[in-house]
Amino acid sequence: MNRLPLALLCFAAACGTTTRFVATNPSPHPLTAKQPLQVDIYTTGSPDVEYVEVGIIQTRQASSLSTKDMPGIISDMRSQAAKIGCDGVIINGAADKHESSTTVTETSVSSSNATLEGFWGACIVYLSPQETSGATAAVE
Repeated sequence: MNRLPLALLCFAAACGTTTRFVATNPSPHPLTAKQPLQVDIYTTGSPDVEYVEVGIIQTRQASSLSTKDMPGIISDMRSQAAKIGCDGVIINGAADKHESSTTVTETSVSSSNATLEGFWGACIVYLSPQETSGATAAVE
């Protein structure tokens, strides 16, 4: 059995992001997946249209090997929100995680610290499915 493809897959996953979603309220209409650019991103306020928060979404670098920066993390957050069927994401703040590790060998002890950058926010659904706010930010 060749383990190289599995190792490459594990390495690639460590370079990306992880996203978690927790449902909070029922949607006012059935959720259907959409294209990521159809999901509005709000960073400094809320939309000017009526909406319901349907969940909390959090996206963070998967490991200290991750090459994703802020635009990439927000893009991944947007993609996950699109799969769920959210109309928008209101980013509420950082969801950074601090990790420490210690390596002990026969001859030395070393430690390292890393901060995994991330964000959390509210996944929202507009009350009227036809409404669009036009607030989509270019973070791709």
